[in-house]
Amino acid sequence: MDLSLRTVREVMGVDPDIRLGLVLERAGRRDQRLGGTVCSLAAAEGHRMGALGTALLDAERARRDEHERIIDLVGRTGRADVLKGAALQRYYPPGVLRTSRDVDLLVPDEGELWAAVAAVARERPVDEARVSMLDSGGRRHWAVALNWPSPESDLDYVYAAEFLSAPFVGNSTTVPLRAEWPANRTVAHLLLIAEELFQQPLRGRDVVDAAVLVDAMTEQDVTDLHQAAGHWMLAPEVQEALARVNAVSGLATETSRVLARDLSAAAERERARRAAGGPGDGTATAVHYGFSLGPALSSPTVVVEQDAELTVVRCPVGGYLMVDTLSVPYELARTALDRYPGAVLPG
Repeated sequence: MDLSLRTVREVMGVDPDIRLGLVLERAGRRDQRLGGTVCSLAAAEGHRMGALGTALLDAERARRDEHERIIDLVGRTGRADVLKGAALQRYYPPGVLRTSRDVDLLVPDEGELWAAVAAVARERPVDEARVSMLDSGGRRHWAVALNWPSPESDLDYVYAAEFLSAPFVGNSTTVPLRAEWPANRTVAHLLLIAEELFQQPLRGRDVVDAAVLVDAMTEQDVTDLHQAAGHWMLAPEVQEALARVNAVSGLATETSRVLARDLSAAAERERARRAAGGPGDGTATAVHYGFSLGPALSSPTVVVEQDAELTVVRCPVGGYLMVDTLSVPYELARTALDRYPGAVLPG
């Protein structure tokens, strides 16, 4: 595999002779997320970096270092695994940066998840928190995102951490939430990239991520991937990710080509299962979005207060009215304000 500026240009579908400044501009977009990789490759390949290039690399390295500090902080509160992001950096060639806007952490235990959220909220100037609650198979799961400003520049992207109690949420119809993830972490990260296809097309960074993971695979990893793609109901998505890798000459390898071919039968079986209707285990996932009611309703540990009218979550980052849509009915908000005197609406 050849991870170079030439290859990155090919991933992004830009002319191989386009000047580097335009490559960086395209790389920074949401559909690519390859800015740090472009900057570090430019430095490695001897391009003039100047003050701008040096500053961009410094910002990327500062973000990477902050993610490592957050991982260490959360690790002191309980068991946590890093999902993609910082965990993928070790698969990249030495000196080549993987752009990560945030750090995603899997914390399966509810108590440990909220302890981790509380620890980060204490140690960082969190100015935005989003809480979602997912019900699946009679079990409650969480997705919590914390944002805080860059310590160095008001122009920088926010720093962020996301805490999840389940790694694979599925598509809410034919692929259910799956709370476990593979013991083989190389395989697990590739499945997480494939799972992204339930929400959005793969970005340029996802394609590069998949390529470096496959390039690092041993024979045992390949065997484990075949088993895991079927078990986690992701064979079609894994095959699509591999197809994207194989479409880039600098990223395609014999392993990626053979894997894409050999997963065809499993992918077709999974498509047929989905077409037959219904989730794989008969369990649909209900997602409840948190509408902030302010910090006065916070609680040291998570408390879910629910009756026929309202579901309110009180947790270390505030109180939240849980709703099933992205907008909140006025009467529901009024009821919450009447019932909780300390509640305030955002904005």
